[in-house]
Amino acid sequence: MICKEIKYYLNDYADGFLINEIREEIRSHLDRCLDCKNYYFDVIAVLKEAGSLPKKKTSLQDFRKLINEKPRGNKNKKTSLKILSINQLDNYLLTGKRTRKFILKKQYKKSGWFFAGAVITAIILGIGLGILYHSQPTPASWSVDNLAGLPVIGSEELPGHGKIEPGEWLQTDAVSRARLNIGTFGEVDVQPNSKIKLIEARQNEYRILLKEGRIYAVIWDSPRLFIVETPSATAIDLGCIYTLEVNKDGSGLLKVISGCVALQSVGSKSLIPADAICKTEKGFGAGIPYFNDATDEFKAALNDFDLGKERNSALSILINKSRKKDALSLWHLLSRVENNEKEKTFCRLADLVEIPAGVTSEGIINGNKEMMGVLWESLGYGSSSLAE
Repeated sequence: MICKEIKYYLNDYADGFLINEIREEIRSHLDRCLDCKNYYFDVIAVLKEAGSLPKKKTSLQDFRKLINEKPRGNKNKKTSLKILSINQLDNYLLTGKRTRKFILKKQYKKSGWFFAGAVITAIILGIGLGILYHSQPTPASWSVDNLAGLPVIGSEELPGHGKIEPGEWLQTDAVSRARLNIGTFGEVDVQPNSKIKLIEARQNEYRILLKEGRIYAVIWDSPRLFIVETPSATAIDLGCIYTLEVNKDGSGLLKVISGCVALQSVGSKSLIPADAICKTEKGFGAGIPYFNDATDEFKAALNDFDLGKERNSALSILINKSRKKDALSLWHLLSRVENNEKEKTFCRLADLVEIPAGVTSEGIINGNKEMMGVLWESLGYGSSSLAE
C-alpha cells in the first residue's frame, strides 16, 4: 500500500479493527516511513481527545473546535495537532470507528425515533458483545514481532513472529529490534541491546521488567494498565507515548512525548508530562522532572539535589534560577524539602505562577494533598487525581 492508503487505514488500525494481514502490512510500513508514523501518533492523540471531551458536545464542528483549542501542556499555550489538518480531522471523524459515536449522536438528534431504535439496538448488541469479550480469559502471553536482526525469547531466536509468556526474557543484540503487542491497547518497540522480562499479563495489569536497554512505548487505552519496572524506579502509564532507557548500572532516563507518566520508587513519586524528562538512579529512585530547555545550571543543580550532593547549594540555585516553565520542578521540590525550605520554594512558585484560591503556604507546608492536587492542576499538566 502507498502512504495515502496507509493513512486511510490508520484510524481503524489504532482501534484494532483490521484483519491481521493488513495490520502486518501497516506495521511494516510504519517502521520504514517516518511521515506515516508521525501521522499515526496524531491519530492516537485524536482518540485520546475524543474520549476526554464533554459528552454534550456532539457535532463535528464542536469536536473540531475542542480538539484544536484544548490546552495541552502549559495551560496558557494552545496547540493544535501538528500534522492533522482540518480536512484530515474530518476524514478521521468519518472513517474512524470509535469517533463515529459523535456522528451517531448528531444523526440521532435529526432522525427521531426511527434512528433512536437503531441506536438502542446497536447499544444492546454492543453490551452483549462487551460482556462476551470481557468474560473470555485474557491471554497470558503477548505476541512479539521481529523488526530487525534476530531477537531471542528465552533461548529461541525469533525469525518472524512469536509470543512471550510470563517469566520469559526477550533480548536484543546490537542489530536486532522487536515489538511487543500489548493486547489491543498498545505497542512497545524494544531497541537494540535490551533485556526485558514479561512479569504479568492480566486484564487489568500488564507489567514488564526492563533490566537494561531502551523501549519506545505507545499506549492509547485506559491509564495505569501498563507498568514497567526498572532497577531504580517503576514507570506507570497514564495514557502516553514515551521512551525509557536503562543503563547497566540501573540508572534510567524517561522522556515523555505525549500524555503523562508516573515514576514511583520507595519514598518518592514523580509525574512527567509531555516534553519533560526525568532521571532515575539506583538507590535514589525517581528524580525531579524537568524540561530539556532548562539551563545547564538548573539541570546540574537538579542532579546534585537528587543525589544529595551539596544539597543546600543545589536548592538555592533551583529556587533562584528557576523560570516560569520550571514550576514543574518546583512543584516536585515541595514534597522533598523540609518545612522552612518548603516556604521558600512555595514563595518562589508564587512569583512564577498564579496560585489558585484556597491553596495556602501553611497548607502546602503541612503536606495537604488536596492543595497539592489543586496546585498541580493549575499548572496545566492534567487532572489533580494524578497528583494523589
